[in-house]
Amino acid sequence: MKAPLLDAGIANMFQVDENMISIAENLPTGFRLNNGNIVYGPLLIVNNEAFALKIPPPKPDANGKVVNPMFILDPKALEVFDVVTPKPELIIVGSGTRICPLSPVAMKYLTSIGIKVELS
Repeated sequence: MKAPLLDAGIANMFQVDENMISIAENLPTGFRLNNGNIVYGPLLIVNNEAFALKIPPPKPDANGKVVNPMFILDPKALEVFDVVTPKPELIIVGSGTRICPLSPVAMKYLTSIGIKVELS
C-alpha cells in the first residue's frame, strides 16, 4: 500500500508499503527485517534491497583500547554510494550504545558526493 498524497502534495511517511523492506527490530548484533530475515552487522537498505556491509568489527589498538571501526572507516567501504541511484540524501549511522563519529575521511567522502550524515 503506497502512502496516499495529501491535499498539500505531501505523503504520510508513516503509512508504508508492506512490501518494502524495513527494520522490524534492532538486535544486539544486527537487525531483524520485516520479512523475517536477520542481518548481522552493518546494514544498508537501498531500492528495497538489504545488503550487509563489510565493515570490520571493533578491535583493540596497539595500547589495548578498543577502537570503533566507524572512526577508522576507509571511504572505500562506502563506494557503493558511487553507483546507487537515486543517491540517498541522508545516511543515518547507528553506532550502538555510544555515539561514535565517522572517520574524517569517510565523512569528507560522503559530503563530497552530496550525502548528509546523521549519527545516532
